Amino acid sequence: MELRQLRYFLAVAEEGRFSRAAARLHLAAPSLSQQIQVMERELRVTLFHRTARGVVLTPAGEVLLPRARVILAEADRAREDVRAAGAARREQVSLRVCTMAELVLDGPLRDAAFGIPGVEVFATPCPGDDAIEAVRQARADAAIVWSRSPDQRDLDGVVLGAVLFGVVLPQGHPLAGAQQVPVALLSGETVVMPPRPQFAGVWDGMVSHLLPGGATVGQVMVEPDQLNAPEAVLRAVAAGAGIAAGILGIADHRGIEGIVVRPLYPALRLELEAVWRAPGRAAVSLLAAFLVDSSRDPRTVIESPDRAGQAPVGA
Repeated sequence: MELRQLRYFLAVAEEGRFSRAAARLHLAAPSLSQQIQVMERELRVTLFHRTARGVVLTPAGEVLLPRARVILAEADRAREDVRAAGAARREQVSLRVCTMAELVLDGPLRDAAFGIPGVEVFATPCPGDDAIEAVRQARADAAIVWSRSPDQRDLDGVVLGAVLFGVVLPQGHPLAGAQQVPVALLSGETVVMPPRPQFAGVWDGMVSHLLPGGATVGQVMVEPDQLNAPEAVLRAVAAGAGIAAGILGIADHRGIEGIVVRPLYPALRLELEAVWRAPGRAAVSLLAAFLVDSSRDPRTVIESPDRAGQAPVGA
């Protein structure tokens, strides 16, 4: 297969019609259709089902789609890296940062932009588990994510440390005056959370800790508009909708009135990790080492684990 063919295939798969894909590629639709047929003959499979409404991927096409995206992204990145090396430019690294992680690593992320010799880091906020998918699909070189679920362990990574969470309560809550809140006293509370599909690992960790006996029907309140907005969760708590988990030292300084944040007993700690596809580029390794060192900075709220600074671990 040629890269040109993969670009044709990807355009048709994404557009769903040969006419739209041809316009995107600045080709005639019959010519594009012939190119796809050549590709199918070479692979000895059918990639698309042709219908009156457009095209639909076959099982073989479904297998090729994510691989095509990765191959083309890697080819584009290789081209840019070679050009950068030839021009003695800094190597560019794209970094996705999942929701709330940017609050913890605000200083280190600013420093990383131009603080790594020979490397230029472009950090982009990303809703929860979308950061993992961006790395898997080669749309990003690396990501900073919360505790990964078992099915997300296909990427290499290194633990940056653990972040201590407390419970966010409405100001008038009976437990608002406590110095420390036992989780056993929260069994009847409504827990306010963002949608789970975007935050699988951290979502499960929070809910199971706040409600160790298990949640009853309707006990976890999920609002779609809270998807990438921690402040929306805090405002819902201030309005009396329920309680929530919040980062100690940060949740109580978000400028939201009507809430208090208290430590939990037992404590709730969630890990932050830097992840990437193997084999990682040298620039990605430099970024990972920089983030590990930065997480030890006493100005952050990260508690370095015993294994912080160890060699990166695989899946």
